Amino acid sequence: MTTYAPGSPSWFDLGSPDVAASVAFYTGLLGWTATEISEPEAGGYTTFHHDGKLVAAVAYHQIDTPYHRPYGPDQQQGMPAIWTVYFTTDDAEALDERVPKAAGETIMTPMEVMGLGRMAVYADPAGAAFAVWEPMAMQGADVMGRPGSVRWVELVTTDAEGAASFYRDTLGLTTAPGAGGTVWQVEGRTVGGVRKLGETGAVRPYWAVTFGVADCDETARRAVELGGSVENPPTDTPLGRRADLLDPHGAGFSVLS
Repeated sequence: MTTYAPGSPSWFDLGSPDVAASVAFYTGLLGWTATEISEPEAGGYTTFHHDGKLVAAVAYHQIDTPYHRPYGPDQQQGMPAIWTVYFTTDDAEALDERVPKAAGETIMTPMEVMGLGRMAVYADPAGAAFAVWEPMAMQGADVMGRPGSVRWVELVTTDAEGAASFYRDTLGLTTAPGAGGTVWQVEGRTVGGVRKLGETGAVRPYWAVTFGVADCDETARRAVELGGSVENPPTDTPLGRRADLLDPHGAGFSVLS
């Protein structure tokens, strides 16, 4: 069983307005299989597996994060779908105290999820939403860092310096220089990075996911065939060959080979 140190990204789910359409897109793109949880209280929550390993999930979006709130001159614009990054914690209740003290926002207070664990949702001072997961029966994703799973997470933000203080005080993350810029670390192990808002079409800070793939160029081409789009075409980066994509409902993500 894969276990995660507190502060590590460990689970990832997509909030979607159309779960069936999202399942069709991601299974077609990444070779995932999908299984809807049968219990009525799960509300259609559907898990994704790759080579039999649990890697992510999708659900109908019900969480009012800053990323979904209306913006723009007419207050009618918003992003209907987004990936959420969950960070392991050994005490979800403690985040309810730490986040407000660090000038963040509580979106969902800790709640138990079907005996699998306890979750809560927060936003940092710049408005990037994230979740925490206190494991019980479920630790998180079975695998990360391989093709078909989440390989990398990034905070896309306008305030990297402020974020460093916030996530240090709440999740215990530290920052360090890396080959592609600032990285997040847990107990000296790199677990993600920081990216400047504006490098993709996103207009508000958020936590982004990057999936490992065997062929970045082919995956980008296939995404368009499946109804998605390319924000930034495949290019070589210090992490590998990377493309920034959008799914059919506007949820941003990247692929890396």
